[in-house]
Parts: sequence; C-alpha cells; structure tokens
Amino acid sequence: MELSSIHHIDSEKIHDFDPDLFITTLGYETRCTTIARLFEDRDCRKIALSHSYNHLKEFSYEKNLDYFNERNYEIIPVETAVPDLGVILKHLPEENINIIFDCTSMSQRWYYEFFRWFTEDQVDYASANLRFVYTMANYVDPGPAQKVKRIKEFLKTEERTRRKKKRALILGLGHEENVCEAIYNIVKPDLLYLYYADPPVDKQFVEKVFVNNHALINATPIRNLIAYPLRNGQLIYQSLIDTILPLRNEYEITLVPVGPKIFSVVAMLVHLGYPDTLISYPVFKKRPSVDRHPSGEPVVLDVRFEGEE
Repeated sequence: MELSSIHHIDSEKIHDFDPDLFITTLGYETRCTTIARLFEDRDCRKIALSHSYNHLKEFSYEKNLDYFNERNYEIIPVETAVPDLGVILKHLPEENINIIFDCTSMSQRWYYEFFRWFTEDQVDYASANLRFVYTMANYVDPGPAQKVKRIKEFLKTEERTRRKKKRALILGLGHEENVCEAIYNIVKPDLLYLYYADPPVDKQFVEKVFVNNHALINATPIRNLIAYPLRNGQLIYQSLIDTILPLRNEYEITLVPVGPKIFSVVAMLVHLGYPDTLISYPVFKKRPSVDRHPSGEPVVLDVRFEGEE
C-alpha cells in the first residue's frame, strides 16, 4: 500500500469517523485515558498496548489499568521493541479498514511501525484510514538541564550515497535548556533550520523555547526559523516537504523532531516518503518520568493508505 493523503481534522469533528478498531496505550500519565473517554460509546474492538517495563508502573498507571479493564479493553503487553502488528490486526476482515490510534502515550517506534506496516506488503486491504489523535499536555517546567549523551539514529537505513555531501539539520525546538544547542554541536551541520510551535498550547512553553534556545536562534538566519501550527499536522507535513525537497541533491538531511509529539508523528510520515531523510533523537544521561495532565482539545490527523493499482 502507499500513503495517499494526509488531512488535518478539526477537533470538533473527531467523532466523524466509524472505527473498526481503537488502539491506545496503557501508560502512567494522567492524560492517558483522555481520548478513550471520548470514544466510550463506540462499539468496536478496543486495545490498550502495555509497556513491559516495571518502572512505568507509577503515577496514574493503576487507575488507568482499572479504567481499561472495566471497559473490556484487550490489554496487550509489548515484550519486544515493537508490537506484533500481524497479531493485533489479523482480526480485521474488512477490505477497507478504519482505525483510531491514540498516540498520546505511544513511543516513536510504535507509531512509526504502524505507518510502516501499511506501506510494506499489505495486500489484504484496498485502503486503510488511520485517524491519529493526540492529547496535548499542560505545561510542565523542564527542571534542571538534562545532559545529551549522543544523537541516535532512529532507524538503521540503507547506506547513504558515497558522494560527499554537506549536512543539513532540521531541528525541532523544545523548551528544555541546552538540549537543542547540544544537538547542534554534535551534528555540526553546514545548514540549520529551526522549527518551533506557534502558537503553543501554553505561552510559558514558547517563552521557555526562546529563552532556553536564544543563542541558537540568534545565530540562525531568520528565513531558517520556521513556525508551525501545533494543531495542524497536514501543514507541518507540507512545510517539512517544502524545506527538504530543495536540499536533497546537495545535502544529507538529518531531522531531529524535538518538541510536541505531533511534530514527531509527521516526521515519521516524511521519512516514509523520503527515506534518505535521516530521523534522529537525542539520548539523555538520565531522564526522569513526569506525569502530564491533559490540556485543551485533541489534535487530529487523518492518514490514508491505498493499495497500488
């Protein structure tokens, strides 16, 4: 199957979708069940994927577990790096399937694997409509600066061209102190683009973004400072494509989607279409768990895959 379309959906139209399957994550954050509560009346198969790591069983974990059990969710432990999608999706007999993914507590690898699964060797369906929904969080102070140990390639990709190219870095700006500057110093790009959410959910967030990244921002040409609409994944996708396409012949491109999760979700879609764009993430020396509470209306993005004719 091929990625055929990406559409932003206004949050008030979130229910304008008839799912065959609802997939969410059993996590420890308070906001973990926010989307599930919006779809309590939907009569479809419901799954909560569960991390196998014991240290995740804190904060609201037990309360979230009770919620999913009381509503007869299939709770599926994920013992390896990625869920077994063949097992999860094998009970969907329809030629055209509709799935709601609540990616609020999903890891980057999990939602990427869902995208990838539908683009590789899927011949059972004529089309797959995936509604990705994300609960944004109230502002949480980043606390003491976290040390970036290294930059890790998200997925091992095919060997890049042997022709020597310059390096371009497309970097999402987060609100944590020194993180983005550390990424820049590790990558040492010849060309830098900075992406930041504007407007953000909370003005404290954008204030911290500019305060904690002021040196990097001041050293970047204004034409390379790109604001993106936090709630509109379709426009984020188009903006990234518009930046990437003119660079591909001359530069090796690294995309580091620090910041709100919707930016990371869209980055995975970009990588599907342009696998020569490398996705990387910072690895921290120690990153404490933080509980996050829901804020505002959900972000909704429809992604459609269609079989090749």
